[in-house]
Amino acid sequence: MALQQLKVFIHELEVGMFVSALDKPWAETPFPIQGFLIKCAADSSRVKAYCDYVYIDIAKGASPLDLKNPAPGSREFNNDLRNKAQDINPIVRGLMDSRQLAAPRSFVIQPDIYKKTVELSKEIPAARRVMNNLVGCLSVATRQITKGGQFNLRQLQQSVDDMVDSVVRCPDAFTWLLQLRAKDRHTHDHSIRSGLWATQFARHVGLELDQLKDLCLAALLKDIGKSGMDRTLLRKSDRNDVEEAEYRGFVSASLEKLKQSDFDNRRVMNIIKFHCERFDGSGFPKGCSGQRIPFLAAIVGIASEFDRLCNPREVSEVLTPSKATGRLYELRGHAFAEDLVVEFIQSVGLYPAGTLVELTTGDQGMVIEQNPKSRLSPRLAIFDSVDGKTNPENYIFVDLKNEDKARAQLQKFGTRRAYDVAKLAIVKDVDSERLGVDEKMLNLLISKPFSVSQSSGLLAHNQRQSDSNSGFFAALKQRLLG
Repeated sequence: MALQQLKVFIHELEVGMFVSALDKPWAETPFPIQGFLIKCAADSSRVKAYCDYVYIDIAKGASPLDLKNPAPGSREFNNDLRNKAQDINPIVRGLMDSRQLAAPRSFVIQPDIYKKTVELSKEIPAARRVMNNLVGCLSVATRQITKGGQFNLRQLQQSVDDMVDSVVRCPDAFTWLLQLRAKDRHTHDHSIRSGLWATQFARHVGLELDQLKDLCLAALLKDIGKSGMDRTLLRKSDRNDVEEAEYRGFVSASLEKLKQSDFDNRRVMNIIKFHCERFDGSGFPKGCSGQRIPFLAAIVGIASEFDRLCNPREVSEVLTPSKATGRLYELRGHAFAEDLVVEFIQSVGLYPAGTLVELTTGDQGMVIEQNPKSRLSPRLAIFDSVDGKTNPENYIFVDLKNEDKARAQLQKFGTRRAYDVAKLAIVKDVDSERLGVDEKMLNLLISKPFSVSQSSGLLAHNQRQSDSNSGFFAALKQRLLG
């Protein structure tokens, strides 16, 4: 039976909660290994001195949900009303509480297995080389497998290993590059994106490195069986029973093509075999349900579905990341296990790198990088606005995780509502055309040399770099404009 255990950050720890696990070995703290109850504020303060987050057992103590019902007229009640009055995306608000509302997890999370070791600006060029090589290797392998022959597994596996290594070093780099490829989607991008989301999730929960690599490889090869199908059938959204049965045959076709190519990685084959099965039994080809679906296959299934929502075949149906996440959230407990959906969303974030967003203050900007322990509070580039139009030549970096500093930066930048909102948060993601940040404007933004002031975070535009092709934004420019 799964422990009824929830992860909470230190600032969320309340009297009445039972601490059952720490973010470090018990031996490094003075606390009893069998766990303990938070009886008073002093107990909470002691934990804060040693930990960044803990796990609580909601069977032995209070859950966050128990503490979210303040009495009418109280300060907490009035604050809650003010927060609800804010025009924050309801999906965002729901996911803010997702850790508290989700059912107990059926899998173990080890959040500190992988640490970010390379800064985004330094990883982008390496990730770009890896992705270009991976696209080429996958294209060649697909043609070879489709013809029924052997393929260069060693070469493809090396590309997969390189991609996984990049995601482990800095998970946002690949996300950035795939965002920039969105307007020029290639045949294999869905497979690569699915591999990215699956790898990011596996990294997030701390799976073993060989599992990350097998997940990524399975995501790349799972649709090999579609290569021989009619494109009209693949694009059709309202297939009849005969057409749907033909379409669903791609899973068996993928497995058969790989067998003909002497591919013998059983774990990868098993992932492909079950990745279209669904938690409620509505999937295919066997109609398996619940725990009968292997965990790694369920990860690839949810990663593939997430990318399908974000990047459908029909351009008219494209959803912004938060709306796609909302759709995925609605599938919890049905198509996918609830704990898997909630933690998957935590791993990829509502607003991946490169997403254009609007804040509660009305400011608009772009997500630059995720905060691993606070996915709803990423690092942003906030654009100046003149007469309602975005000006990419003037912007600041703010980190929503540090709300007080971010408010001060925004006020100094000229934001009148910096201190007028109850919560400084992202309201929603916005369409790039609506924001006015087109490819030309992005080119202006990323071509500007800049430095970040340690005191305010304001960007200095009067400094020039000798190498205009160096740095994070220059790397993006090279990838975007070729």
